[in-house]
Amino acid sequence: MNNIEDCEEYLLNIPKFKKKTLLSDTLKFYELLGSPGRDIKKIHIAGTNGKGSTCYYISRILEAHGFKTGLFTSPHLVSMKERFVFCGEMITDEEFVEVFEKVKTRCELFDDEEKIKMHPSFFEFLFLMFMEWMESKKADLVVLETGLGGMLDATNIFANPSVTVITSVGMDHTKELGSTIESIASQKAGIIKENVPLVVWDNGDAVNSVIKEKAEEKHADVFMLKEEDIGNFVCDEKHIAFSLNTRYDELKLVRNLSVNLPTPALYQRINASLAVMAAALFLKSDFDKDKTCEVLSRGYFHGRFEEIARGFFVDGAHNEDAMHKLLESVKTLKGKKVIIFGACKDKDYEKMLHLIDESGSFDTVILTNIDSARAVDSKTMLECTKDFKSEVITTDSLREAIDISKTFDSAVYIAGSLYLVGEAVSIFKNKQ
Repeated sequence: MNNIEDCEEYLLNIPKFKKKTLLSDTLKFYELLGSPGRDIKKIHIAGTNGKGSTCYYISRILEAHGFKTGLFTSPHLVSMKERFVFCGEMITDEEFVEVFEKVKTRCELFDDEEKIKMHPSFFEFLFLMFMEWMESKKADLVVLETGLGGMLDATNIFANPSVTVITSVGMDHTKELGSTIESIASQKAGIIKENVPLVVWDNGDAVNSVIKEKAEEKHADVFMLKEEDIGNFVCDEKHIAFSLNTRYDELKLVRNLSVNLPTPALYQRINASLAVMAAALFLKSDFDKDKTCEVLSRGYFHGRFEEIARGFFVDGAHNEDAMHKLLESVKTLKGKKVIIFGACKDKDYEKMLHLIDESGSFDTVILTNIDSARAVDSKTMLECTKDFKSEVITTDSLREAIDISKTFDSAVYIAGSLYLVGEAVSIFKNKQ
């Protein structure tokens, strides 16, 4: 294929012709490629929310320390290229096509025993492309975000990452991961490896017990970040600042670390702190406080409480836990506020909507449709809002919702789905 558009079309059509693959199949495909990036150091991150931001912060910290670092995250907002980053730069169109062709050629194989054509899944294919790209870039380190769960995720084929991280764990993807918080935690804990240090957020007793049990089984040292470790917290409409402390001797260089982040998103204090701990465990005595604080003061992860136009903010909150965290931040900000909300059918949109109303932060809630087959219709969502204190408006499209929101003298927040965030980013980008 000669252009990235053809490659993306092929990738999006993979589910139409593949059969379900196992983690052993992912490893088989990886070995068919010649195990690209096998000797590159790796940091592996799982969690329900916050893992993309944590990956981003880790990569920036290590780049500041001189490491040629690759970053693999998902999902993307506008372009698949967003999932492929090396030293802060996205993959080029030419590089994307090149690694796509290499993976496509080598992974189209025939299973002689079952007489069924095998093929990587959409996510596996992208992951294999990333590792092939990292091999060509001669990366020192890759930071890998799981796509779904952890135990069976394509990124979990490596037995010896340098550090593993588990961020916030909550109820999401219950069809695939299980209907209890313990079953979801067990899937996330699947990334824990033998004698590999684990950095984890304090997710409460139910989750913590599952993770600690798995860590003990794998003889993995656990470094848990608790709310009490984050002190001297202050925030305004553009920044949050705090000091990070730790009770672990292995992380003594992190003690009394003063962090300033260019975002009003309170939840990023957790993700940045997890990233600092993971980077410090990786760097050990080479950890530099000044380099770390300087790079964190300049970086933010796109689509997470991001102001994409004056007065318009997008956030990827798409489940109950993430919505709680978004509303916590919104509550600290002054002025009138409107929220544009759209969601997918497989999410607990009713719970998220009630959290929005109960927060009392918004004068108006605008319900809209996402441009996706998975979307729940705005009129269906309206049935959940009969007792709302806020004014509720339904729209057929995000463009219509944005136009209506402009009639209010209010800050506008767009949330409920990363699909919606991506659509919003595209709309405002094309208007410039």
